[in-house]
Amino acid sequence: MRIAGLWFRCDDGIARPVVVVHLPGGDGSAHEERFLVDRGADRTVLSADSSSLVLDGVGGTQDCVLVRTALEFKRDDGGTAVVRGEFAAFTDPAATDLSILGRDVSNNFDLILSWPRNEILMLAAPHCYRVETN
Repeated sequence: MRIAGLWFRCDDGIARPVVVVHLPGGDGSAHEERFLVDRGADRTVLSADSSSLVLDGVGGTQDCVLVRTALEFKRDDGGTAVVRGEFAAFTDPAATDLSILGRDVSNNFDLILSWPRNEILMLAAPHCYRVETN
């Protein structure tokens, strides 16, 4: 399985690694959102408007709620990869510009972030990678 991401130029002009995730909306429609690929983040966090729990991180403490949902990734063969679980959701819309893809989800994949090759790849069987010397 191969899921391709992209280097997304944010409002501050910096390109960051993101993958596009489809989330089911309350009305049953799919909602598309960019997730920052963050290998340093323990948990995946959605940007949202709710309240209840608190998350601690490099940026400090933020209010959040837990949301049970499915993250749907479009594979390059046209299929879909789904990761179901309980994810945190920030309650403050200003907490982050992008949702964050943490290790709780990305550890299911081999993850390649290559700025020189302009690639973001999430791989799972039958796809794999090999490091070679040119």
